[in-house]
Amino acid sequence: MSDAPAPVDPLALLKAMLAVADRRRLTIVLVLMILAALTEGVGIMMLVPMLALVDGKGAALPGRVGEILSGFAGGVTLGQVMLIFLALLTLRAAIKHVQTMQALELQHTMVDRIRETLFGGLISAEWRWLAARRASDHASLLITDIGRIGGAFQQLLTLAATLVTVAIYLAAAYLLSWQVALVATLGGALVLFGFAGHRRHAVQLGRSLGGANKALQAEIAEGFDGVRITKMLGGEARQRGRFADVLQALRARQVEYAASASHGRTALQLGGGVLLAALVYVGLAVLRLPLAAMLPILLVFGRLVPMLGVVQQSWHSWLHSAAAMAECEALRQATEAVAEAAPPTDAAPLMLARAVTLNKVSFTYAGRDGAALHDIDLVLPAHTTTAIIGPSGAGKSSLADILMGLLSPDTGEMRVDDAVIAGATRQLWRRSVAYVQQQPFLLGASVRDNLLWAAPDASDAALHAALEQASAEFVHGLPHGLDTLVGDRGQQLSGGERQRIALARALLLSPELLVLDEPTSALDPANEAAIRKAIAGLHGTITLVIIGHRQAMLDLADQLIRIEHGRIVPHAEAAE
Repeated sequence: MSDAPAPVDPLALLKAMLAVADRRRLTIVLVLMILAALTEGVGIMMLVPMLALVDGKGAALPGRVGEILSGFAGGVTLGQVMLIFLALLTLRAAIKHVQTMQALELQHTMVDRIRETLFGGLISAEWRWLAARRASDHASLLITDIGRIGGAFQQLLTLAATLVTVAIYLAAAYLLSWQVALVATLGGALVLFGFAGHRRHAVQLGRSLGGANKALQAEIAEGFDGVRITKMLGGEARQRGRFADVLQALRARQVEYAASASHGRTALQLGGGVLLAALVYVGLAVLRLPLAAMLPILLVFGRLVPMLGVVQQSWHSWLHSAAAMAECEALRQATEAVAEAAPPTDAAPLMLARAVTLNKVSFTYAGRDGAALHDIDLVLPAHTTTAIIGPSGAGKSSLADILMGLLSPDTGEMRVDDAVIAGATRQLWRRSVAYVQQQPFLLGASVRDNLLWAAPDASDAALHAALEQASAEFVHGLPHGLDTLVGDRGQQLSGGERQRIALARALLLSPELLVLDEPTSALDPANEAAIRKAIAGLHGTITLVIIGHRQAMLDLADQLIRIEHGRIVPHAEAAE
């Protein structure tokens, strides 16, 4: 399911960004920005008495500066003024260094908080909502697009620092000549106003780049997931071609952004040159300012013109990355809206003494015609084994997800003994449930790491007991036993070996209910026999649900449930 692009409201996004920033460090950075700008502005002003001391005309300085510095040239020497000037430069360099490091820490902390919030929101969201979305899109947002947010925040800090410096410079310019400063202020505002359309285009470019990043992430994930079938179909060339097309689309978006930024810089340089020429003309030809005043003014505006470019580029970059921040904020709000109700932290897992009962349970997936389950009435007596069979798409997996507490029925109810499984109780029930899927997921780590993923505090004795219970004694014969690496997603092991390690991991939880989804559908007879032996050993000790069609598994069931078109077919025959 694809969502519409998140709306981009720069001010709202800025507020959301600041909400997760470290307030103390942000305050430090802002104070350091102001101090750096003040030292730079005062340093520029020091050129006025320096020049006055050189030509001996400090009393002839115009404007407010002339009043402030009327007696300054006679009170200090040129050497003293230069020492003060160098001290200010040194102080500013030290402030800028501390500011840079604090800003970097602020940026990384903010990005990490956003990542942790989104990741936590995703894994805490309702399974119904998660299952309807493409995981690679979330991965692209968490890995790539959030990096753009970090860059955007850095651009905002640069923009803030530049604006503070511009304000200090303008204050100095007004002290030197308010007429020239007024011309510069109006001209600079006109130049920035002329780039409004350019900034709107930056938002569109940001959205298109986000889409290109998602497409690349999806292509990589699907390419690696399907590499085996790609080889068998002889589709390597086609896969490379698809990847090249997606990569080319991404590069096109990046080049488009670079071209847009370059056009903006070129236009600003031309506009800035015209503005600077106008200031020289006004100062020398119209106002006839003395050299001691005009040179600092030219220096101030010589610095201000490039700052216009920094302001425009920083705002352009922020808007370009704002689309990524908008996607993050939209995802945060979405996951909050579909977050599962959390049980009390001290609540104990539910125990199953009598039966799991479904009463008139129905369930429909959003966006699909027809219900996945219709009026399901089912009783799973404790410590019995139930087999669920039926054609593909009949509703077996949906029924299993409801039994495990992953999905909540649209109508009807589920009970474990007398406890209704709804709301926060679903998470409590899941603590008492274990699941082994048809294609078991293993970490690309050791056998031990995979087992401890379920029970981090389990002892070696408990690990060996679970392996034995799952007929996975083969682990003891591996090169490094429990510490043998299983490869990416367990590729160093056979399908049956992966299945038995997954079963051992599930058994470490000591579950009240164990759900096995097609546990032997793709196994050879030897591995199927090993899995069957393990399941037979569990019979009568825990409540088992087996989804599958293999007769060897069905023979272990105390009851057989057949699902067709989302309904239970009465009186299913084991021979079916």
